[in-house]
Amino acid sequence: MMRINLSADWSGIAGAAAITWAIIREWASAFIRGGRAAWLAVGLLLIGAPLQAASFEVGEKVFVPMFEPNPERDGYAVGLVDEIHDDGTLTVKIDEVVTGKDKTLAGTCHPSGGTPLAGAEILSDNPDKLVIEQRLAVDEVMPYRRGSQLYLERENLSIAYLKYLGSGMGMTPDRLDVAIRRARNVGLPDMVTAMKIAKLQVESTQGRGFPVPASRALQKAAPMLDEVAKVLESHPGAVKEAGRMLGGTTPSHRDEPIAAVIVRLHEILKQQLAELAQQSADPRELSGYSVDDLLAIYTGWYRVITANDTQPFQNAQVEFYRERAAKALENGKWPSLV
Repeated sequence: MMRINLSADWSGIAGAAAITWAIIREWASAFIRGGRAAWLAVGLLLIGAPLQAASFEVGEKVFVPMFEPNPERDGYAVGLVDEIHDDGTLTVKIDEVVTGKDKTLAGTCHPSGGTPLAGAEILSDNPDKLVIEQRLAVDEVMPYRRGSQLYLERENLSIAYLKYLGSGMGMTPDRLDVAIRRARNVGLPDMVTAMKIAKLQVESTQGRGFPVPASRALQKAAPMLDEVAKVLESHPGAVKEAGRMLGGTTPSHRDEPIAAVIVRLHEILKQQLAELAQQSADPRELSGYSVDDLLAIYTGWYRVITANDTQPFQNAQVEFYRERAAKALENGKWPSLV
């Protein structure tokens, strides 16, 4: 008799994708075996038979995910199932807790509020041998192997994200493709978009993730910025948040990936344009770029920060900033990005 054992859908989209894939694998196996009974069982499951949460046993090692929209802030706990209750909840004795910045699968710290461990009973607060007890719903717990693998996938995504926001050195289009795939796998659509924008920027420099002179890096900046602006039309909240960060009314942070990448894009463009300005104090005399070429780059950025005029930046739209930049260039001065 065929049996399908599926984990609880804790991580939303990622969990749903995992369940769907598990069903497809079972269907394929049934086809290979050729059993009519197996076909019927899988068919019933596909047309609406309820999916069961993972079953746990007393003494089983389990993983308690404490995931955030920004995987940099992910945490987790590890423990053993101590008791299974009639209402489906579990009492778990936990001896390993990692929160926020403690990015490793080893080490402990005390539980904090705002997590599934809030209010847990502390059985031992010895820092070298922490033991706490908490009663959790079954959908707050994952089999250890499944949970730790998902955490590590998110951690690897976080490393790529932070690397791009930092130096960006070595973040090739291929590595960003991996980050995009990981973001999809773990169900973080905003991170998918952020990494797609990062890839557009990296590809536009023609350096494949490694430094090139600004005179080369900016050659394809204008069409890249236009493409980014189109993407951002569907993300007004992120554009507003980036605008607040750039305007100084909100401190810069990394918790909203799309907004953080917009701010990083601004930093990159500002640095590259400053490098061109070092080559010629008068933009009209810059070798390799006409005034129109430069104006196209500035206009592309103004489209980004306003998401193609769908989100005014500091109560102004693209044409206002474009005219201001055009006048500065005509007068032999380098315009401001914001």
